[in-house]
Amino acid sequence: MARRWRKGALRSGGRRGLGAVRGCVLAAALTGIALTGTAEVQGLVRWWLDAALWGFVGLLWADWAIHLHAALKRGVDAAKAYLRSPASVVDALAALAVPAAFAAGAGAPQAWLAGAVWVLKLVPSSPGLAHLARTVVNEAGPLRSLGVLFLTVLVLSAAAMTATERHTAEAFGSLPSALWWVLVALTTNSYPEGLVPQTALGRAVGTAVMLFGLGLFGLLTGILATGFAAEGRRRDFLRAWELVARVPFLEPLGPGGSAELAHCLRRWDVPEGTTVVRRGRVADCMYLIAAGEVEVDLERGAKRLGKGDFFGEMAILGGDGARRTADVTTTRPSTLLILDVADFRPLAARYPALAVAVEATAARRVAELLAEGVAAKNPDPLGRRGSDGDAG
Repeated sequence: MARRWRKGALRSGGRRGLGAVRGCVLAAALTGIALTGTAEVQGLVRWWLDAALWGFVGLLWADWAIHLHAALKRGVDAAKAYLRSPASVVDALAALAVPAAFAAGAGAPQAWLAGAVWVLKLVPSSPGLAHLARTVVNEAGPLRSLGVLFLTVLVLSAAAMTATERHTAEAFGSLPSALWWVLVALTTNSYPEGLVPQTALGRAVGTAVMLFGLGLFGLLTGILATGFAAEGRRRDFLRAWELVARVPFLEPLGPGGSAELAHCLRRWDVPEGTTVVRRGRVADCMYLIAAGEVEVDLERGAKRLGKGDFFGEMAILGGDGARRTADVTTTRPSTLLILDVADFRPLAARYPALAVAVEATAARRVAELLAEGVAAKNPDPLGRRGSDGDAG
């Protein structure tokens, strides 16, 4: 068990470590670009800096080739899909930007500035950005309304400032220049370039502009924050729904019951070698295996459970204070769905098929364990201590 835990931890840590290394290398390359434009970096230091940057360009080409090769191994359609994807565009821009700048005749400092596009390599590895993009699409209606309101305030305020302050400063002499003044005041909540309105009406308009700016950006923040949270809940529900559909014994619930259950489940992606349940701990939830495999360490042997199975049901079949009767450890990376006792009982009252399915599976396990001669001390699947037919 300890070896499996160490192996899983090493794999998980290796992935995180690789991501950290990639980020550090990219940060070092961008720092190198900044240094190429300084007069202090000359001679041998400049030669080594250029060599390091060209080495990074080579890594970008290799990264692009590896991604394309991996897509080709999955088939021509997968390769075409990759070439049309945003990730491919980012890979191509990162690899071609600097060589294209040098080929166009740009000098070294200017050509290396094209490497600023390397920062786009962070985008595909940032799922939160895709989440934000979906939020913007979902909230397009409120955002358009906010844009119309912003434009209305901008134009009307610029017209008012032009009418009231035309003779006090050149910045208010025409509508375009007043538009710039109002735009800066709206977005920065301050008077641009110290141009303070001189008339009482102009000052009132300026104050109103800054207050509107605060309100508009507050509305923008509220719309995006609410939409971002709603998109997260929607994504989690769809994932839970998909995972519930993979568990065979939940089929009797039907669409309505599955949807309600999906709202109650919490997803847990577990690395290999993780101890999920420990013997003797208080049982307050059960686990459904949506993907992967776990090993149940019984007192007289071990049993493996895979996709579609569940364990820890004594937490809901037994009374309050029931204890875990086995250790459960993942044998490979797994996705578990957690159902708390407090959520199960109302669901079981509305959908008796759920309780029947859990009890029937628990009874079948006990029968199997009895046949194998490894049943626990109390083989009653509804007993208060439970057998290890409950798998933890």
